[in-house]
Amino acid sequence: MSTGGMPLHDILRVGTIFGAKSIGLDKDLGSVEPGKLADLIVLDANPLENVRNILRIKYVMRNGQLFESETLDEVWPRQQKLARPWWLEWLPPVGTP
Repeated sequence: MSTGGMPLHDILRVGTIFGAKSIGLDKDLGSVEPGKLADLIVLDANPLENVRNILRIKYVMRNGQLFESETLDEVWPRQQKLARPWWLEWLPPVGTP
């Protein structure tokens, strides 16, 4: 869309509120408003300056919990490291011969 000349603000709207409207969920999703579900991402850079900045995810919020994007450690409302996934339990720790 950006290579076709669509303004960056409109590209973001297509991926958020317009997407929610197209599937009939705009009353619950697609924008940050009181009463709506609040799953969202926090970026390190402004996507209105460069659309590729949408890839610079710093935090992810799901069901009111805030997580670091690189580690998925919870940072709010409590600080807690992500447990080792069950599917990795059979692997030896890194560095083990």
